[in-house]
Amino acid sequence: MAADIRLFHAVVLFVMISVAPAGVHAGESARELPAQPLGMAEAVDFALSHNRVLLAAEQEVKAVGQKVRQSRSDFYPKLDAAYSYTSLKDQPYMEVESFRVPTSYTTLNRWEVEVSQPLFTGFGLTARLNMSRMDQEIAQNRLKEVRLNVIQGVKRAFLRTLLAEKLLMVERDSVSSLEVHRRNAETYHQQGLVARNDVLKAEVALSQARQRERETARRLVLLKSELNRLLDIDLQFALRLKEEEIHIRPDPPLDDLFLLAEDRRPEYLSVAASIRQAEEGVRAARSRYYPHLSAFALYYREGEDFLSERNEFTNNENAAVGVRVSLNVFEGGKTDAAIKEWQYRRKGLEEQQRDVRQRIRLEVEDAFEQLKVARVNIDTARTALKQAEENERMTTVQYKEQMVIFLEVLNAQVFVSQTRVDFFQALYGYQIARADLERAVGGPYEGGASR
Repeated sequence: MAADIRLFHAVVLFVMISVAPAGVHAGESARELPAQPLGMAEAVDFALSHNRVLLAAEQEVKAVGQKVRQSRSDFYPKLDAAYSYTSLKDQPYMEVESFRVPTSYTTLNRWEVEVSQPLFTGFGLTARLNMSRMDQEIAQNRLKEVRLNVIQGVKRAFLRTLLAEKLLMVERDSVSSLEVHRRNAETYHQQGLVARNDVLKAEVALSQARQRERETARRLVLLKSELNRLLDIDLQFALRLKEEEIHIRPDPPLDDLFLLAEDRRPEYLSVAASIRQAEEGVRAARSRYYPHLSAFALYYREGEDFLSERNEFTNNENAAVGVRVSLNVFEGGKTDAAIKEWQYRRKGLEEQQRDVRQRIRLEVEDAFEQLKVARVNIDTARTALKQAEENERMTTVQYKEQMVIFLEVLNAQVFVSQTRVDFFQALYGYQIARADLERAVGGPYEGGASR
Protein backbone atom coordinates (compact mmCIF):
# COMPACT_ATOMS: atom_id res chain seq x y z
CA MET A 1 0.00 0.00 0.00
CA ALA A 2 2.80 2.41 0.93
CA ALA A 3 4.54 1.60 -2.35
CA ASP A 4 1.38 2.46 -4.30
CA ILE A 5 1.09 5.84 -2.51
CA ARG A 6 4.71 6.70 -3.28
CA LEU A 7 4.17 5.73 -6.90
CA PHE A 8 1.09 7.93 -7.07
CA HIS A 9 2.95 10.94 -5.61
CA ALA A 10 5.80 10.42 -8.07
CA VAL A 11 3.39 10.41 -11.02
CA VAL A 12 1.66 13.60 -9.81
CA LEU A 13 5.00 15.36 -9.32
CA PHE A 14 6.14 14.33 -12.82
CA VAL A 15 2.93 15.66 -14.38
CA MET A 16 3.23 18.99 -12.54
CA ILE A 17 6.84 19.45 -13.61
CA SER A 18 6.05 18.55 -17.21
CA VAL A 19 2.88 20.60 -17.63
CA ALA A 20 3.70 23.80 -15.71
CA PRO A 21 6.57 24.97 -17.93
CA ALA A 22 4.56 24.12 -21.03
CA GLY A 23 1.77 26.36 -19.78
CA VAL A 24 4.18 29.19 -19.11
CA HIS A 25 5.81 28.90 -22.51
CA ALA A 26 2.42 28.67 -24.17
CA GLY A 27 1.38 31.93 -22.50
CA GLU A 28 4.57 33.63 -23.62
CA SER A 29 4.32 32.38 -27.18
CA ALA A 30 0.69 33.51 -27.35
CA ARG A 31 1.84 37.10 -26.97
CA GLU A 32 2.39 38.32 -30.51
CA LEU A 33 5.66 40.07 -31.25
CA PRO A 34 6.58 42.19 -34.27
CA ALA A 35 8.91 40.82 -36.93
CA GLN A 36 12.51 41.97 -36.73
CA PRO A 37 14.30 44.01 -37.87
CA LEU A 38 11.31 46.34 -37.53
CA GLY A 39 10.75 49.18 -39.98
CA MET A 40 8.77 52.29 -39.13
CA ALA A 41 5.80 51.40 -41.35
CA GLU A 42 5.66 47.91 -39.82
CA ALA A 43 5.84 49.43 -36.33
CA VAL A 44 2.88 51.68 -37.10
CA ASP A 45 0.85 48.77 -38.47
CA PHE A 46 1.65 46.65 -35.42
CA ALA A 47 0.66 49.46 -33.05
CA LEU A 48 -2.65 50.03 -34.86
CA SER A 49 -3.50 46.39 -34.17
CA HIS A 50 -2.25 46.15 -30.58
CA ASN A 51 -2.19 49.58 -28.92
CA ARG A 52 -4.43 49.48 -25.83
CA VAL A 53 -5.59 53.09 -26.05
CA LEU A 54 -6.71 52.56 -29.64
CA LEU A 55 -8.46 49.30 -28.78
CA ALA A 56 -10.31 51.07 -25.96
CA ALA A 57 -11.46 53.79 -28.37
CA GLU A 58 -12.75 51.13 -30.77
CA GLN A 59 -14.83 49.62 -27.97
CA GLU A 60 -16.25 53.05 -27.20
CA VAL A 61 -17.41 53.39 -30.81
CA LYS A 62 -19.17 50.04 -30.53
CA ALA A 63 -20.79 51.10 -27.27
CA VAL A 64 -22.13 54.32 -28.80
CA GLY A 65 -23.40 52.31 -31.77
CA GLN A 66 -25.67 50.47 -29.35
CA LYS A 67 -27.16 53.81 -28.29
CA VAL A 68 -28.21 54.31 -31.92
CA ARG A 69 -29.93 50.93 -31.80
CA GLN A 70 -31.72 51.96 -28.61
CA SER A 71 -32.98 55.20 -30.19
CA ARG A 72 -34.09 53.41 -33.35
CA SER A 73 -36.04 50.83 -31.33
CA ASP A 74 -38.36 53.60 -30.08
CA PHE A 75 -39.95 53.64 -33.56
CA TYR A 76 -41.00 49.99 -33.34
CA PRO A 77 -44.09 48.51 -31.67
CA LYS A 78 -43.68 47.53 -28.03
CA LEU A 79 -45.12 44.41 -26.51
CA ASP A 80 -45.67 44.41 -22.74
CA ALA A 81 -47.02 41.64 -20.55
CA ALA A 82 -48.12 41.97 -16.92
CA TYR A 83 -49.59 39.91 -14.13
CA SER A 84 -51.12 41.20 -10.92
CA TYR A 85 -52.62 39.60 -7.83
CA THR A 86 -55.00 41.61 -5.64
CA SER A 87 -56.35 40.62 -2.24
CA LEU A 88 -59.14 42.88 -0.88
CA LYS A 89 -60.03 43.23 2.78
CA ASP A 90 -63.77 43.40 2.04
CA GLN A 91 -65.66 41.99 -0.88
CA PRO A 92 -66.85 44.68 -3.30
CA TYR A 93 -70.62 45.03 -3.58
CA MET A 94 -73.42 47.27 -4.79
CA GLU A 95 -76.76 47.96 -3.14
CA VAL A 96 -79.92 47.02 -5.02
CA GLU A 97 -83.15 47.78 -3.09
CA SER A 98 -81.37 47.54 0.25
CA PHE A 99 -79.65 44.33 -0.78
CA ARG A 100 -75.88 44.06 -1.09
CA VAL A 101 -74.94 42.32 -4.30
CA PRO A 102 -71.28 41.16 -4.61
CA THR A 103 -69.56 42.53 -7.72
CA SER A 104 -66.14 40.90 -7.49
CA TYR A 105 -63.97 38.45 -5.61
CA THR A 106 -61.81 39.37 -2.64
CA THR A 107 -58.87 37.79 -4.48
CA LEU A 108 -58.32 38.65 -8.09
CA ASN A 109 -55.70 37.48 -10.64
CA ARG A 110 -55.18 39.52 -13.78
CA TRP A 111 -53.11 38.70 -16.89
CA GLU A 112 -52.55 41.40 -19.47
CA VAL A 113 -50.78 41.76 -22.83
CA GLU A 114 -50.55 45.14 -24.59
CA VAL A 115 -49.08 46.22 -27.92
CA SER A 116 -48.42 49.93 -28.44
CA GLN A 117 -47.14 51.85 -31.43
CA PRO A 118 -46.15 55.53 -31.40
CA LEU A 119 -47.71 57.40 -34.33
CA PHE A 120 -46.62 60.99 -33.72
CA THR A 121 -44.29 62.42 -31.07
CA GLY A 122 -43.72 65.93 -32.35
CA PHE A 123 -40.61 64.76 -34.22
CA GLY A 124 -39.00 63.99 -30.88
CA LEU A 125 -38.09 60.40 -31.73
CA THR A 126 -36.46 61.47 -35.00
CA ALA A 127 -34.50 64.20 -33.22
CA ARG A 128 -33.25 61.80 -30.52
CA LEU A 129 -32.24 59.27 -33.17
CA ASN A 130 -30.26 61.95 -34.98
CA MET A 131 -28.63 62.97 -31.70
CA SER A 132 -27.51 59.40 -31.08
CA ARG A 133 -26.09 59.30 -34.61
CA MET A 134 -24.17 62.49 -33.84
CA ASP A 135 -22.80 60.77 -30.73
CA GLN A 136 -21.65 57.92 -32.92
CA GLU A 137 -20.00 60.32 -35.37
CA ILE A 138 -18.22 62.09 -32.50
CA ALA A 139 -17.00 58.74 -31.13
CA GLN A 140 -15.71 57.78 -34.58
CA ASN A 141 -13.88 61.11 -34.82
CA ARG A 142 -12.34 60.49 -31.41
CA LEU A 143 -11.21 57.10 -32.65
CA LYS A 144 -9.58 58.79 -35.64
CA GLU A 145 -7.92 61.27 -33.29
CA VAL A 146 -6.54 58.45 -31.13
CA ARG A 147 -5.36 56.67 -34.26
CA LEU A 148 -3.52 59.79 -35.45
CA ASN A 149 -1.97 60.19 -32.00
CA VAL A 150 -0.81 56.57 -31.97
CA ILE A 151 0.72 56.89 -35.44
CA GLN A 152 2.48 60.11 -34.48
CA GLY A 153 3.63 58.65 -31.15
CA VAL A 154 5.04 55.51 -32.75
CA LYS A 155 6.83 57.47 -35.46
CA ARG A 156 8.33 59.90 -32.96
CA ALA A 157 9.39 57.10 -30.60
CA PHE A 158 10.82 55.08 -33.49
CA LEU A 159 12.81 58.02 -34.89
CA ARG A 160 13.97 59.21 -31.49
CA THR A 161 15.19 55.70 -30.72
CA LEU A 162 17.16 55.59 -33.98
CA LEU A 163 18.55 59.03 -33.19
CA ALA A 164 19.58 57.91 -29.70
CA GLU A 165 21.37 54.91 -31.21
CA LYS A 166 23.27 57.25 -33.53
CA LEU A 167 24.14 59.60 -30.69
CA LEU A 168 25.35 56.68 -28.59
CA MET A 169 27.54 55.61 -31.50
CA VAL A 170 28.95 59.17 -31.68
CA GLU A 171 29.68 59.19 -27.96
CA ARG A 172 31.40 55.80 -28.16
CA ASP A 173 33.50 56.97 -31.10
CA SER A 174 34.38 60.06 -29.11
CA VAL A 175 35.46 57.93 -26.16
CA SER A 176 37.60 55.75 -28.43
CA SER A 177 39.25 58.79 -30.02
CA LEU A 178 39.94 60.41 -26.66
CA GLU A 179 41.46 57.19 -25.37
CA VAL A 180 43.88 57.31 -28.33
CA HIS A 181 44.65 60.98 -27.59
CA ARG A 182 45.29 60.18 -23.93
CA ARG A 183 47.69 57.37 -24.85
CA ASN A 184 49.46 59.67 -27.31
CA ALA A 185 49.71 62.39 -24.69
CA GLU A 186 51.18 59.96 -22.19
CA THR A 187 53.71 58.76 -24.79
CA TYR A 188 54.72 62.32 -25.68
CA HIS A 189 54.99 63.19 -21.98
CA GLN A 190 57.25 60.23 -21.31
CA GLN A 191 59.40 61.35 -24.23
CA GLY A 192 59.51 64.85 -22.75
CA LEU A 193 57.75 66.41 -25.70
CA VAL A 194 54.69 67.71 -23.83
CA ALA A 195 53.90 68.79 -20.31
CA ARG A 196 51.95 66.76 -17.74
CA ASN A 197 49.03 69.16 -18.23
CA ASP A 198 48.29 67.64 -21.64
CA VAL A 199 47.83 64.21 -20.08
CA LEU A 200 45.54 65.64 -17.39
CA LYS A 201 43.45 67.47 -20.00
CA ALA A 202 43.09 64.27 -22.00
CA GLU A 203 41.96 62.35 -18.90
CA VAL A 204 39.40 65.03 -17.99
CA ALA A 205 38.02 65.10 -21.54
CA LEU A 206 37.84 61.28 -21.57
CA SER A 207 36.00 61.25 -18.24
CA GLN A 208 33.44 63.75 -19.52
CA ALA A 209 32.95 61.75 -22.72
CA ARG A 210 32.28 58.59 -20.72
CA GLN A 211 29.69 60.42 -18.63
CA ARG A 212 27.94 61.58 -21.80
CA GLU A 213 28.06 58.03 -23.14
CA ARG A 214 26.39 56.64 -20.01
CA GLU A 215 23.70 59.35 -20.08
CA THR A 216 22.99 58.72 -23.77
CA ALA A 217 22.73 54.97 -23.10
CA ARG A 218 20.25 55.66 -20.29
CA ARG A 219 18.06 57.78 -22.56
CA LEU A 220 18.18 55.08 -25.22
CA VAL A 221 16.87 52.48 -22.76
CA LEU A 222 13.91 54.73 -21.86
CA LEU A 223 13.14 55.49 -25.50
CA LYS A 224 13.09 51.80 -26.36
CA SER A 225 10.74 51.14 -23.44
CA GLU A 226 8.44 53.92 -24.63
CA LEU A 227 8.30 52.41 -28.11
CA ASN A 228 7.57 48.98 -26.63
CA ARG A 229 4.75 50.49 -24.58
CA LEU A 230 3.14 51.96 -27.67
CA LEU A 231 3.43 48.56 -29.38
CA ASP A 232 2.02 46.84 -26.26
CA ILE A 233 4.94 44.46 -25.85
CA ASP A 234 7.18 43.83 -22.86
CA LEU A 235 9.11 46.98 -21.96
CA GLN A 236 12.38 45.07 -21.72
CA PHE A 237 11.97 43.25 -25.04
CA ALA A 238 14.98 43.98 -27.27
CA LEU A 239 13.67 45.37 -30.55
CA ARG A 240 15.96 45.65 -33.54
CA LEU A 241 14.96 48.64 -35.66
CA LYS A 242 15.48 48.88 -39.38
CA GLU A 243 16.76 52.19 -40.67
CA GLU A 244 15.31 53.34 -43.96
CA GLU A 245 16.52 55.80 -46.53
CA ILE A 246 15.49 59.38 -45.87
CA HIS A 247 13.88 61.24 -48.76
CA ILE A 248 13.61 65.01 -48.76
CA ARG A 249 10.29 65.83 -50.44
CA PRO A 250 8.69 69.14 -51.35
CA ASP A 251 5.60 70.19 -49.41
CA PRO A 252 2.35 71.82 -50.60
CA PRO A 253 1.78 75.53 -49.95
CA LEU A 254 0.80 76.44 -46.40
CA ASP A 255 -2.70 77.60 -47.43
CA ASP A 256 -3.39 74.20 -48.99
CA LEU A 257 -2.35 72.52 -45.75
CA PHE A 258 -4.73 74.80 -43.82
CA LEU A 259 -7.67 73.71 -45.99
CA LEU A 260 -6.63 70.08 -45.79
CA ALA A 261 -6.48 70.21 -41.99
CA GLU A 262 -9.94 71.79 -41.70
CA ASP A 263 -11.40 69.02 -43.87
CA ARG A 264 -9.67 66.16 -42.06
CA ARG A 265 -8.87 67.01 -38.46
CA PRO A 266 -11.20 64.88 -36.28
CA GLU A 267 -11.22 67.51 -33.52
CA TYR A 268 -12.74 70.06 -35.89
CA LEU A 269 -15.21 67.54 -37.30
CA SER A 270 -16.28 66.56 -33.77
CA VAL A 271 -17.17 70.14 -32.90
CA ALA A 272 -19.14 70.46 -36.14
CA ALA A 273 -21.04 67.28 -35.25
CA SER A 274 -21.71 68.63 -31.75
CA ILE A 275 -23.24 71.78 -33.28
CA ARG A 276 -25.59 69.67 -35.39
CA GLN A 277 -26.40 67.63 -32.30
CA ALA A 278 -27.34 70.80 -30.42
CA GLU A 279 -29.70 71.75 -33.25
CA GLU A 280 -31.35 68.34 -32.93
CA GLY A 281 -31.54 68.91 -29.18
CA VAL A 282 -33.58 72.05 -29.78
CA ARG A 283 -35.87 70.05 -32.07
CA ALA A 284 -36.27 67.30 -29.47
CA ALA A 285 -37.11 69.81 -26.74
CA ARG A 286 -39.72 71.53 -28.93
CA SER A 287 -41.47 68.20 -29.48
CA ARG A 288 -43.03 68.62 -26.02
CA TYR A 289 -45.22 71.39 -27.43
CA TYR A 290 -46.94 68.93 -29.78
CA PRO A 291 -49.55 66.32 -28.90
CA HIS A 292 -48.26 62.76 -28.78
CA LEU A 293 -50.35 60.16 -30.55
CA SER A 294 -50.07 56.38 -30.16
CA ALA A 295 -52.17 53.31 -30.96
CA PHE A 296 -52.59 50.32 -28.70
CA ALA A 297 -54.17 46.86 -28.59
CA LEU A 298 -54.95 45.13 -25.30
CA TYR A 299 -55.92 41.61 -24.25
CA TYR A 300 -56.52 40.61 -20.63
CA ARG A 301 -57.83 37.79 -18.46
CA GLU A 302 -59.24 38.32 -14.97
CA GLY A 303 -60.54 35.80 -12.48
CA GLU A 304 -60.42 34.28 -9.05
CA ASP A 305 -57.98 31.47 -9.83
CA PHE A 306 -54.37 31.80 -10.92
CA LEU A 307 -55.09 31.18 -14.62
CA SER A 308 -58.11 33.55 -14.48
CA GLU A 309 -60.48 30.91 -15.84
CA ARG A 310 -63.22 31.31 -13.17
CA ASN A 311 -65.13 34.58 -12.99
CA GLU A 312 -68.79 34.56 -11.99
CA PHE A 313 -69.19 38.32 -11.99
CA THR A 314 -68.05 39.27 -15.48
CA ASN A 315 -66.37 37.79 -18.54
CA ASN A 316 -62.96 36.45 -17.61
CA GLU A 317 -61.26 37.74 -20.78
CA ASN A 318 -61.57 40.69 -23.11
CA ALA A 319 -59.69 42.66 -25.76
CA ALA A 320 -59.56 46.27 -26.82
CA VAL A 321 -57.96 48.56 -29.40
CA GLY A 322 -57.66 52.30 -29.22
CA VAL A 323 -55.78 55.51 -29.79
CA ARG A 324 -54.15 57.49 -27.03
CA VAL A 325 -53.51 61.25 -27.29
CA SER A 326 -51.51 63.14 -24.69
CA LEU A 327 -50.68 66.83 -24.54
CA ASN A 328 -48.79 68.66 -21.86
CA VAL A 329 -50.62 71.82 -20.90
CA PHE A 330 -48.35 73.32 -18.26
CA GLU A 331 -45.03 72.32 -16.68
CA GLY A 332 -43.69 75.57 -15.28
CA GLY A 333 -41.59 76.63 -18.28
CA LYS A 334 -39.57 73.39 -18.39
CA THR A 335 -39.82 73.00 -22.17
CA ASP A 336 -38.82 76.62 -22.82
CA ALA A 337 -35.82 76.20 -20.51
CA ALA A 338 -34.78 72.99 -22.31
CA ILE A 339 -34.94 74.74 -25.69
CA LYS A 340 -32.84 77.66 -24.47
CA GLU A 341 -30.34 75.24 -22.90
CA TRP A 342 -29.63 73.68 -26.28
CA GLN A 343 -29.55 77.05 -28.01
CA TYR A 344 -26.91 78.31 -25.57
CA ARG A 345 -24.92 75.11 -26.05
CA ARG A 346 -25.00 75.61 -29.81
CA LYS A 347 -23.69 79.17 -29.48
CA GLY A 348 -20.94 77.98 -27.16
CA LEU A 349 -19.96 75.23 -29.59
CA GLU A 350 -19.83 77.72 -32.45
CA GLU A 351 -17.35 79.82 -30.45
CA GLN A 352 -15.39 76.68 -29.63
CA GLN A 353 -15.32 75.77 -33.32
CA ARG A 354 -13.68 79.09 -34.18
CA ASP A 355 -11.06 78.55 -31.48
CA VAL A 356 -10.37 74.97 -32.62
CA ARG A 357 -9.96 76.23 -36.17
CA GLN A 358 -7.37 78.79 -35.06
CA ARG A 359 -5.49 76.25 -32.94
CA ILE A 360 -5.38 73.80 -35.85
CA ARG A 361 -4.02 76.48 -38.17
CA LEU A 362 -1.39 77.36 -35.56
CA GLU A 363 -0.35 73.71 -35.20
CA VAL A 364 -0.09 73.35 -38.98
CA GLU A 365 1.96 76.52 -39.28
CA ASP A 366 4.26 75.50 -36.44
CA ALA A 367 4.88 72.03 -37.91
CA PHE A 368 5.36 73.52 -41.39
CA GLU A 369 7.98 76.00 -40.14
CA GLN A 370 9.76 73.28 -38.17
CA LEU A 371 9.94 71.18 -41.30
CA LYS A 372 11.41 74.07 -43.29
CA VAL A 373 14.05 74.70 -40.63
CA ALA A 374 14.89 70.99 -40.38
CA ARG A 375 15.31 70.73 -44.16
CA VAL A 376 17.79 73.62 -44.18
CA ASN A 377 19.59 72.30 -41.09
CA ILE A 378 20.43 69.04 -42.85
CA ASP A 379 22.56 70.77 -45.50
CA THR A 380 24.07 73.12 -42.93
CA ALA A 381 24.99 70.30 -40.56
CA ARG A 382 26.40 68.14 -43.38
CA THR A 383 28.71 70.98 -44.47
CA ALA A 384 29.74 71.72 -40.89
CA LEU A 385 30.55 68.04 -40.30
CA LYS A 386 32.89 67.91 -43.28
CA GLN A 387 34.62 71.07 -42.08
CA ALA A 388 34.96 69.77 -38.52
CA GLU A 389 36.44 66.46 -39.68
CA GLU A 390 38.95 68.27 -41.88
CA ASN A 391 39.80 70.61 -38.99
CA GLU A 392 40.40 67.63 -36.70
CA ARG A 393 42.69 65.99 -39.25
CA MET A 394 44.74 69.16 -39.75
CA THR A 395 44.92 69.86 -36.00
CA THR A 396 46.13 66.34 -35.25
CA VAL A 397 48.90 66.65 -37.86
CA GLN A 398 49.89 70.07 -36.51
CA TYR A 399 50.01 68.72 -32.94
CA LYS A 400 52.33 65.91 -33.97
CA GLU A 401 54.61 68.55 -35.47
CA GLN A 402 54.35 70.63 -32.24
CA MET A 403 52.66 73.50 -34.11
CA VAL A 404 49.59 73.67 -31.81
CA ILE A 405 48.93 72.88 -28.17
CA PHE A 406 47.05 69.81 -27.01
CA LEU A 407 43.98 71.85 -26.10
CA GLU A 408 43.46 72.54 -29.81
CA VAL A 409 43.34 68.78 -30.44
CA LEU A 410 40.69 68.31 -27.76
CA ASN A 411 38.67 71.22 -29.10
CA ALA A 412 38.81 69.78 -32.60
CA GLN A 413 37.56 66.43 -31.25
CA VAL A 414 34.72 68.18 -29.42
CA PHE A 415 33.79 70.03 -32.63
CA VAL A 416 33.63 66.78 -34.56
CA SER A 417 31.45 65.08 -31.95
CA GLN A 418 29.12 68.06 -31.69
CA THR A 419 28.73 68.46 -35.45
CA ARG A 420 27.97 64.76 -35.79
CA VAL A 421 25.31 65.15 -33.14
CA ASP A 422 23.93 68.21 -34.95
CA PHE A 423 23.87 66.32 -38.25
CA PHE A 424 21.96 63.33 -36.88
CA GLN A 425 19.60 65.61 -34.98
CA ALA A 426 18.88 67.54 -38.16
CA LEU A 427 18.42 64.35 -40.17
CA TYR A 428 16.00 62.71 -37.77
CA GLY A 429 14.53 66.05 -36.77
CA TYR A 430 13.36 66.43 -40.35
CA GLN A 431 11.51 63.10 -40.20
CA ILE A 432 10.01 63.93 -36.82
CA ALA A 433 8.87 67.31 -38.15
CA ARG A 434 7.24 65.57 -41.12
CA ALA A 435 5.41 63.20 -38.78
CA ASP A 436 4.22 66.20 -36.76
CA LEU A 437 2.99 67.94 -39.92
CA GLU A 438 1.08 64.83 -40.99
CA ARG A 439 -0.58 64.79 -37.57
CA ALA A 440 -1.38 68.48 -37.83
CA VAL A 441 -3.17 68.10 -41.19
CA GLY A 442 -4.99 64.94 -40.11
CA GLY A 443 -3.02 62.29 -41.99
CA PRO A 444 -0.79 61.75 -45.04
CA TYR A 445 -0.68 64.46 -47.67
CA GLU A 446 0.67 64.77 -51.18
CA GLY A 447 4.44 64.99 -51.00
CA GLY A 448 4.39 63.34 -47.57
CA ALA A 449 5.52 59.97 -46.38
CA SER A 450 3.86 56.71 -47.21
CA ARG A 451 1.75 56.77 -44.06
